Parts: sequence; C-alpha cells; structure tokens
Amino acid sequence: MKKLILFISFLSASCLYAQGVFLESGMNFTTYNYKSPGSKTTDNIQSGNGLFLRAGLGCCCLRRCSRGNRRKFSYGIALNKYNATGGNGFDKYDWDVTHLGVFSQWTNYFGDDDSFSFNVAFDLSSMIDGKQTLGSQTFKLSEYDEFKGIWGGPRGGFGYQVISTNNTFLEVGYAIQVSLNLSGGSDESLNFTTHQLGIKLNLQ
Repeated sequence: MKKLILFISFLSASCLYAQGVFLESGMNFTTYNYKSPGSKTTDNIQSGNGLFLRAGLGCCCLRRCSRGNRRKFSYGIALNKYNATGGNGFDKYDWDVTHLGVFSQWTNYFGDDDSFSFNVAFDLSSMIDGKQTLGSQTFKLSEYDEFKGIWGGPRGGFGYQVISTNNTFLEVGYAIQVSLNLSGGSDESLNFTTHQLGIKLNLQ
C-alpha cells in the first residue's frame, strides 16, 4: 500500500509538466466471483453499483497535442466503488468497497474527425475502505484476507465525442474491467468484473 501511495504522489507531481489532462466519472456495475477453499462457487452475491473517478495526465491524453497521431498513451489515478449485495431468504448483506489505484492507458482514435475512440488499460489498486452491513451489524472487510493486497487487471472500452472545441472535448463511453488479487495469501478466491458507463472531459 505504501508503494502504491508513493506512485500516486509521483503521478500527481507529473501534472506540473503535463500538456493535457482528462477527468472521467460515471457508474460502476460490479459482479463478484467468490470461491470457498473447497472450490465451491458462491452464487448468492449479486451485482451492485457505485461511482468511479479517473484522472489522467500527460501530453498523450489529447489527440491535439500531436497532430496526425491517433494513438495516445496516458496514465493517472482512479477511485472506484465496487459494491455488491448478497445473502439468502433470511439474511441479506451489502458490501461497500472503495479502491484507490493507478493506471496506464493506450487510446486509439478513429472515424470522421476522430469522433470514436478505443482504449485498453491496466489498473492497479488497493482497498482503502470496505465494510459489510448485515442487518444492524457492520463488519470491516479489511479483516478478511481475500480483500487485502494489491488488485490488478485489464480494462478495455470505447468512447464517442459529443462536444468539441479548440481546447476541450467531451466524450461518453463504456468500459469493462477485470480485477484479480495479485497478492494471494488466502485460501479463498475472490475476483470481480466491472462494467462502467461514464463521461470524460479532456482539457489541453
């Protein structure tokens, strides 16, 4: 977690030299896949929704920073809510999970006036807050090994430009992200898939 915080600080400092930045926000729809030590999959965890925020920087965040170059590389920080609900007919619970992390992203623009874009990224994150609510009781998810450690995985998506000026353009987009626990250390297996719908503001 300390190394992740140091890397986030480095990315923030890099903003002093960036020629362009972007800010993306929207909704997460997360589905968890949990397996017990006996390799039995738990099917009573239902998809939940929460907010996400991504801030990217660097010249390559904008297509106009290098005319004629439709392939851009960017990096930044991300804050995600990966929520879920579950239980059976007698007991229901809610997971409220917040991750903070970093990402590197490659984007390719195409179509008339580069109105469409496709992007692939790799994200790293760690849970900074997590709780399970069961009735009137609240439990800290940080006490469970399957939620600890560094999470990482690929993210892919596409966008469409809806507003454009000389220094600003606005996109709407969709992305899918897979998150795996890269640290291990638990007999139980937990991973999740997130669908994202968002709005992206690019500034030069």
